[in-house]
Amino acid sequence: MKQKEIALAGAAGAAIAIATKLLLSSLKSSSSSRDGLREEGIHIRVKQSASEILKQADRMIALSQSVHDAVAAVPLDEVSYETVIAPLANLEAEEFAVVQGCVFPSLVAVSKDVRNASAEAEKKIDAHNVKCSMREDVYLVVKAYAAKKETLSPQAQRFVDRLIRDYERLGMNLNADTRRKVEFLKTTIGELCIEFQQNMNEENRRLYFTEEELAGLPKNFIQDLKTGKDNKLEVTLKYPHYFPIMERCKVGATRQAVAVAYDQRCMNENVSILEKVVALRHAMAQLLGYRNHAEYAIAIRMAKSPSKVKEFLESISKRISVLAAKELTKLRAMKKAEEGNDLFGMADLRYYIRKAEEEEFKVDYETVKQYFPMAVVTAGLLQIYQDLLAIVAGLKFKEVPNPQVWHPEVQLYSVSDSETGERMGYFYLDLYPRDGKYTHACVCSLQPGCVQKDGHRQLPVAAMLANFSKPTKEKPSLLGHTEVETYFHEFGHVMHHICSRASFAKFSGLRVEDDFVEAPSQMLENWCLESDSLKLMSGFYKDTKQSLPDDICQALMQKRRAFAGLLTKRQILFGLFDQSIHMRDKAETGAILKELVPKVMEGIPMLEGTNFSASFGHMTGGYDAAYYGYLWSEVFSADMFEAKFKGNVLSKSAGREYREKVLAPGACKDAAVILRDFLGREPTEEAFLRSKGLL
Repeated sequence: MKQKEIALAGAAGAAIAIATKLLLSSLKSSSSSRDGLREEGIHIRVKQSASEILKQADRMIALSQSVHDAVAAVPLDEVSYETVIAPLANLEAEEFAVVQGCVFPSLVAVSKDVRNASAEAEKKIDAHNVKCSMREDVYLVVKAYAAKKETLSPQAQRFVDRLIRDYERLGMNLNADTRRKVEFLKTTIGELCIEFQQNMNEENRRLYFTEEELAGLPKNFIQDLKTGKDNKLEVTLKYPHYFPIMERCKVGATRQAVAVAYDQRCMNENVSILEKVVALRHAMAQLLGYRNHAEYAIAIRMAKSPSKVKEFLESISKRISVLAAKELTKLRAMKKAEEGNDLFGMADLRYYIRKAEEEEFKVDYETVKQYFPMAVVTAGLLQIYQDLLAIVAGLKFKEVPNPQVWHPEVQLYSVSDSETGERMGYFYLDLYPRDGKYTHACVCSLQPGCVQKDGHRQLPVAAMLANFSKPTKEKPSLLGHTEVETYFHEFGHVMHHICSRASFAKFSGLRVEDDFVEAPSQMLENWCLESDSLKLMSGFYKDTKQSLPDDICQALMQKRRAFAGLLTKRQILFGLFDQSIHMRDKAETGAILKELVPKVMEGIPMLEGTNFSASFGHMTGGYDAAYYGYLWSEVFSADMFEAKFKGNVLSKSAGREYREKVLAPGACKDAAVILRDFLGREPTEEAFLRSKGLL
C-alpha cells in the first residue's frame, strides 16, 4: 500500500524566488544544526520535536501564502511559463520534503506529543492546501497561460493540463458560493480523516488468556508473551500477535474473542467519523456536478466510472463463487471433524485455510519461518532487485552507518548506479511494531525524484513501514511466507519511487492512477513463489548457508492458487463495501456490512458486535472508492508477469524493459499507455483468470 502524500501546491513569480531560496536555505541550515549532518541529498527532517514541527509548518504555510499572492499579481496579459508554471513546479519540488518532515512523524514518532503535533501540523497544511487550490485569482492566471497554447514538452504540457484539471475538479469554474461550500467540506473531510488515522495508530487494547486457551501456538510465541493481570498472558491486536493466533490457535473461543476484538478496534471513535466523512464526500460530489463520491473519484482513474467497477467486481465474484463454495465446504468439514460442529465463521477462516494448506502440501509453516530470518530475507531481496532480477539492473544498495532516523531500529540505505557511481536515492526500512506507529504495511514518499530549477535532479527518498515480529534473545525476527510476500510487495513500491525519472514532482514515482499503483508491486510478488528466488532470500536461522529445501520450495510454489476463491472473495468484499458506501448520501456501515458479508462470503456471517470499517484505514488514507484497485491492478500484474517473466524470472532483458517502460515513467504517462508500451498490446484478463484457476 502506498500512503497518501501531503504536499503544498504553489505557484510563484520571479518576485519571490529569492525569498523562497532564503527560507528553504534557512530551514535546511537550522535542521542541520539541530539534527546533526544528514546524508547528502536528503532534505527531509525525520527527527524533530513537537514545537519544531509546528514552527516548520507555519513557516511553509507563510511562504506558500506569499507565493500565491505573487502569482495572483501577475497581469493576465503578461503571463508566461517562466512567471507562472516553472515557479509552481519548482516550489512544489522544494517544499515536498519539508512538508513531509512535518506530517510523516504522525505515523512513526516514538513520542505521543510529537505524533499529536504532526497530526495538528497536517491539519493546518491540509486546510491551507485547500485554500490555495481554490484561489480564483491564481486559477485565472494559470488558465490565462494555458489559453496561450504555447508549444511545450510532453511533460510540461501534462503538468499544465493537470493544474487546470485539478483546479476545476474543486469547482474553480463554478460560482463563488459553491466554491465556499466545497472549501468547507474538503477542509472538514481532511481533518476527520486525520483523526480517524490517529485513532487507529493509538489503538492499544490488550486481551488476556491462559496458556491452555492459546493451545496450538508455538512454544516460542508463548514464551515471548508478557504476563498480565490475573497472571494470564497478554496479547495485543498488532500483527505479530493477531495473525499467529488466528492461524494456529486450536481453541475456537480464543480465535473468536481475538477476531471480535480486532474488528471492534476504534468502533467507538471511528464509525461515526467514517459515516460523517461519507456524507460530506457525497455532498461535495453533488456540489461539483457528480451523482456521488464514487463517480467523482473514479472519473480520473483507469476505470472511469463506478458502473464499470461494479460490473468488474460482481463479474469476478460470480465467476469465482463455485470455487469459493467448494473451498468452504472443505473447511466446514475440517471444522466439524476437529471441533464437532460446522458453524463456520470469519474467526475460523485463517485457521482452517492454514491447516488445509499444510495438510495438502505437506508443509509446516512454522518450519518454513525458520528459513526466513529478517537479515537473510533483506539481503536476498536486495540482491534479487539489484542484480539477478534486473528490474533495477545497474543499481547498488548500501546500508548507511549511523543514520539520522526516528527510531534506533530504523535502517537507511543509499541507492547508486553501479556503473557510474551516481547517487540515485535513499530508502528507510522501519519493519517492527511499536506503540503509536502506523499499524499496517505501507510505503511513504518522503522526497520526490524530479528536476530542480538549477537543472540538477533531486534524489527520491522513500520509507517502508511494516509490523513484522521483533527479534528475541533466542531468535532473530522470523518471517512467515506471507510476510515475505508483503515485504517483496512493499519494496516494489520503494523501487517504483526510486526508479522514476520524472521531471516534475507531480509525476514522481507512485503518483500514477490509484487503480494502477499496486500493479508493479503485485507483479513482483510472483518472485516469492519461484524456487530460484526463494532460495536466494532464505537460510535456516541457525545456519544461514542452508537455504530453503527443495520440497518446501515446491510446496510454496503449489500454494499459488490455494483457496484463491475465498481469498479473492475477501478482496471483493472490501471493494464492494467501499463502492457501496461511496455511492450513497449516507452510510450505516454496520447495516451494510451485515448484509454484504454473507452475500459475498458464501454465507459466512459478519462477526456479531463488530464493524471492521472503524479500522479500515484505506477509507481515510487516500483509497476512498479505490479499494477495487487491488483486484483491478492484479489483472495487469498477472498479464505483465505471464507475458514477460513466466519461465524465466531472472531475465535481465525483461527486467530492464520493465524498469524503463513501467517504473521509470512514474506518472508522466497514463497507466493504459504504460501497459501498452510494456506489453506491446492491450492488456487482457486471461492470465489473471488462470492465476485464480478460472481458465
